[in-house]
Amino acid sequence: MDIVFEKGIKHTAHGLNFYMSYFDDIARLLPRDELCFVVGGWVRDRLLGEPVGYKIDVDLLVTCDPRKIAKDLAEAIGGTYFEFEKKGLLRRPTVATVILEIPPYRYRFDFSQIKGKDIEKALVEDLLSRDFTANAMAVSLDDVLSIGAKQTIIYDPAHGVEDLEMGVLRPVSIKNLEEDPVRILRGVRLSVEKDLELTEDFYQFVLRKKHIIRKASPERITVELLRILELPNSARALREMYRLGLLQELFPDIARWKEVTTSHYSLEKHMDLLWEEMDKVVEEKEKFLHAELLSQIGSKKFLGEFSDLAALKLAAIFHDIAKPHTFQMKDGKPTFYQHDQLGALLVKEYGKAYRWGEDLTRFVADLVTYHLRVFYLKESLKKGELTDRGRGKFWKECGHIAPWLFLHSIADARASHDSEEELHHLMDTIHDLTHFAMRSKTKPIKPLLTGHDIMELLSIPPGPLVGEIKRALEEAQLEGKVSTREEAIDFVKNYLRNSNLMGEPS
Repeated sequence: MDIVFEKGIKHTAHGLNFYMSYFDDIARLLPRDELCFVVGGWVRDRLLGEPVGYKIDVDLLVTCDPRKIAKDLAEAIGGTYFEFEKKGLLRRPTVATVILEIPPYRYRFDFSQIKGKDIEKALVEDLLSRDFTANAMAVSLDDVLSIGAKQTIIYDPAHGVEDLEMGVLRPVSIKNLEEDPVRILRGVRLSVEKDLELTEDFYQFVLRKKHIIRKASPERITVELLRILELPNSARALREMYRLGLLQELFPDIARWKEVTTSHYSLEKHMDLLWEEMDKVVEEKEKFLHAELLSQIGSKKFLGEFSDLAALKLAAIFHDIAKPHTFQMKDGKPTFYQHDQLGALLVKEYGKAYRWGEDLTRFVADLVTYHLRVFYLKESLKKGELTDRGRGKFWKECGHIAPWLFLHSIADARASHDSEEELHHLMDTIHDLTHFAMRSKTKPIKPLLTGHDIMELLSIPPGPLVGEIKRALEEAQLEGKVSTREEAIDFVKNYLRNSNLMGEPS
């Protein structure tokens, strides 16, 4: 690639191809005499020489109504259309989006409008309102479609090409970051994802005014955080967010990690190492999981686009979130009784605040709730006390998250500096549980009696007692002690009588 710098805002790039086939569809749908510019990440990544990948995001500026052309494109290529308003963004308030899923590829086209008698001037003003110089470049669709052309004009008023050549990620202006604080998170992500060095003015601004991140919309914060967690080296970004105080601003309980420090344990150091180990375990997941469990990885999507592995890494951030709340010293050792249960409650609060949605919140909360379960079973197996009842109970309660829970346990153990012997015991436990599931093909137990049946049979009112009896019946089914409705009726009657739950003489 050869780029010739011209006086002013344009460069001429030789031997660089910005083309993709869907641009032909956009050009065909564009009204006569209207213009379209490809901007942002698509231009940046072609300049960096990056492969296209499976997730393709393209930002486009058009002089016509963006909603009309986006709807037409969605219809033409079989995509899904939606639009949204960017609050506080006066220059591009309406964004019309087309999503096209052709597994494993996912295309996203975002259309916004530029207006003005002098379109080139309007384009430059738009580019100078963007976040980083690397994203403040544009090429004309006409140039892009000229496959045989020997050169492409790049609009680059903020000198993004020069910054990319130096390996630098520079804010277009600090004011632009302040006006849209979620760009701070984007800067951390892009620096890691594209291996670019953020400039000192970015760091000084964030350290001074990190609190403004809370002004960004919860939905956009969540999207940017999950994009960070999708990175194969997300630990780098999380460390930077923690160093800058951004994680603490977003999730105040994280600010208390430093309180949990003893002569032999530091929660801060554990979390720092856990993020790194989680990246490694996710990368090497084939080494740890049976093929049937491995096939479940990637089966869940959250918020329409994010993987279950990103959700697993989100759970890793929060698995010990309640340790500062439960930290006590007992016999010279730190204890954190019920930090798993309290942690799940905190997760639900954060999920609600940051609009994670019901599915993602439940998934993360369940991983936090049960993140110690495999370790408990490991100790039982070591002592020869792990029964089929215990194995079956694990699959009944944790089967829906088992593959991810196993990966989390491995990363957690490695980050806790568990010995090689203990790590072997952990893997033995995972293999034992997996083989039990394969052997028995354990499925969720369908209760032989409903709560209503139990109330009617025992003439008791609704309340905790009904739930207790129902759980006892399910455990009896799991152990094979009860297999028919008649046996279930006898069981609940005997359970009530033998347990003296009604306070009657036994």
